[in-house]
Amino acid sequence: MDSTKSGERPTRTSRPVRVELWVPSGKRNEFDAVVARLDDAVEHGVVDEYTVETWDRFVDLSGRLTPRERRIRDKLSSYARWSADHGRHLPGLGDPITRGVGRMGPARTTRRTPRGVMAEYRDGVLSHVTACEECVGAFRARLDELVSQSESEWSNGPIRVEW
Repeated sequence: MDSTKSGERPTRTSRPVRVELWVPSGKRNEFDAVVARLDDAVEHGVVDEYTVETWDRFVDLSGRLTPRERRIRDKLSSYARWSADHGRHLPGLGDPITRGVGRMGPARTTRRTPRGVMAEYRDGVLSHVTACEECVGAFRARLDELVSQSESEWSNGPIRVEW
């Protein structure tokens, strides 16, 4: 796990939201705008906490996995399963293929990972998956949806500033 952010929240009637943002190893800075929006979402109580984690472009599906590789494989499988169960396509998720590891390494079954995935959990249950392959616009749009949803859920009504 690369980083975690959580904060104080206004009173809300809905269940807590935790977000996992998965990005390519070495490319985290390309997602700085999304991380900034997640910071704002935490500050305003839309999201309770988030983590930014990294994965390699291909995930090994063979049986010889490190704990980190196994966790990534399991997360990717759960995201793909959620997408299939909800009739959605997970952009960038490749079919399993056999490819060599390194220049002379043994061939292993691998699957291409999406460029980025934002997974939302409510009370620990995966509730939404957003994937992005070319740009981060899908993440920004989903965060805007969360803001809209949460505004209607505030138990103490909208905040008003009088001048």
